[in-house]
Amino acid sequence: MSDFVDHHNVSVVTAILPQHGTNRVIEQVFAAGDRNTLLINARGTLVRDRWYQALLPVMSPENEYLQFLVPDVKVQHVIETVVEAGELHLPGSGAVFAVPCERLSCTPDFVLWSDDAWEAEHYDASRNLRENLTAIFCIVAPDQTDAITRAAMANGAHGPVVFYGEGRGLRDRLGWLRITKKRNKEVLLVIVDNADAVAVTEAMIDAGDLDLPGRGFLFRVPVQTGLVNIGSTFGNQRYAANMQQVIAAIDELKGSSQWRSQRVSHLVGTGKSAGLNLFGKVRERSYLSGQCLLSCIAGRKHAEAIVDAALAGGAPGANFSFAKLIEADSRATSRGVRFNRERVIVRAVLPEERLTSVVIAIQATCAELAIGDVCLYSQPVTRAVTYVPDPAQNAVRERAYLKSPRAPR
Repeated sequence: MSDFVDHHNVSVVTAILPQHGTNRVIEQVFAAGDRNTLLINARGTLVRDRWYQALLPVMSPENEYLQFLVPDVKVQHVIETVVEAGELHLPGSGAVFAVPCERLSCTPDFVLWSDDAWEAEHYDASRNLRENLTAIFCIVAPDQTDAITRAAMANGAHGPVVFYGEGRGLRDRLGWLRITKKRNKEVLLVIVDNADAVAVTEAMIDAGDLDLPGRGFLFRVPVQTGLVNIGSTFGNQRYAANMQQVIAAIDELKGSSQWRSQRVSHLVGTGKSAGLNLFGKVRERSYLSGQCLLSCIAGRKHAEAIVDAALAGGAPGANFSFAKLIEADSRATSRGVRFNRERVIVRAVLPEERLTSVVIAIQATCAELAIGDVCLYSQPVTRAVTYVPDPAQNAVRERAYLKSPRAPR
C-alpha cells in the first residue's frame, strides 16, 4: 500500500468525438504535455426529424470516448486544444468537459502528465465554455436503453452517448437466481444544463423504472467546465439551419437553456405546473445523498480482482468497462498505427464514509498480487437513484416470515 503516491489538483477531462476525428485530437493533446489517454468505443443516439420517428429505431453513429488525467492548471488549455482539433464549436461535432478529482493515488509506474507541466500556466480560452453543466450517468440492462434515451431526448437532452460495461453487486447476492439477471450493462451519458438536470433525471428514472429492484442505477456528477455539441436529430436539410442549430444559438445568446422551460405550458396538457399535479398525487423521489464515485484504472486481466476487492471493502456494487491505453511513447508501425495496451476502468458509487476502506482494500489487493500501473481517483456525486429497500417493510416481512411454518424452529 505504501507504493501508492497521492496527487492533488487533478481533473478528468472527457472528450466524446466521432471516430474519424479522434487521432487528430489525441496527437494535439500529447503535444500539449499529456502522456496517455484511455479510449472506449461508444455510440451516439440520433432520431429522425419526422412525426413517425417514434415508430422507427434510433440511429447509433460510432463515437469514441476519450479520458485524460490533467492537472487543474492545464484543464483550460487541454479543453481548448480538444475544441480546436475536434472542431467542437460546430453543431453535432461532439463534447468535452472536465470533472475535478477529490483524491487521486497511483503506483509510481503509472504515467501521468509530464513533470514540467505541473507548473501554473496562464491561458486565455477564446471559446465560450460553459460552467453550469451536469453529467448524468445511467447504468442499465441493454433492453432498457432505447426507452431511457428517448425519454431523455424528449425532455431537452442531446442524444445520449452509450458504451458497454459489465455489472457486479446485486447479481452476486442473488445466489442461484443470478441466472435470471445478465452481467451485461450499458452506460448512458448525458451532459445537460443545470436548469434541465431535474427534468431529464426524472424522465430517465420513470422510463427505466430505476426505483424498482434490479432495474439500474443513475447518478449525477457536477461538471467544472465544458462544451457540448452532440447531435440529436438527422433528416433532410430544408432550410439554412436545422432546429438543433437554432436552439443551440439561442442557448448561447441566453447563456443557459432555462428559457426552454415549459412548466407553465404543461398545465393544459398534463395538469402539471411548478411542481403541482392537478390530476394525481405528487410522487416523492428519495435520492441517495453523501455518495462519491470511485474509479480504478488497471490492466484488463486484473478486472475481477479489483472488483472483488472493492465489494469486499464495502462497495455496494461496481461496474467496469474495457478500454485501450494510448501512450505518447508507444511504438508505432510504418503507417503510424500505435501499439496500445488493454485496460479496465472499474467504477463504484458508494457512501463517502466507505471510501477509505474500499481504497485500502484495493491497494492491499494490488500489493498482494503485485499489480502495478494502477490509478485510483474519486469524484463528487450530487445525486444518485436506485432501489433502496424500506427498513420498515423489511421488518414487517421478517416478522411475518418468523411466524410462518417455513421459519426454522
